[in-house]
Amino acid sequence: MTPRSGIRDLRPAPVLSIRRDPFPLEAARDLLGIVRALYAAARARGASVADLHAIAAVGDDLRQAIALAEAHPPGTLGFSSAWARAERAAGRVGELADALAPAAPIVRAAVTRVGGGNVRSG
Repeated sequence: MTPRSGIRDLRPAPVLSIRRDPFPLEAARDLLGIVRALYAAARARGASVADLHAIAAVGDDLRQAIALAEAHPPGTLGFSSAWARAERAAGRVGELADALAPAAPIVRAAVTRVGGGNVRSG
């Protein structure tokens, strides 16, 4: 890739390691649910378009990771790409979630998405 300066980037491209270990489908789906709740809570509080796009990009990576893991057997590039996307997305979720932010708005956003606001707490 050539940056704006016109100087060619000679750094080696990252190498994708072939993965054969089981893909954590349930955990990836759980994390996708958390990302969706983060998005809903951010949107409800009036987050910027850039912030919403950042959250959506993480969700897109997780959706693609899940689809790749389901479509390709272990030991293939597709399966290994699923792992790489899921791990990258998991790291970015940690960056998105503010440790000081209360969880209540995120939980309310998730509950609203599940029950349309008709779910009562136990």
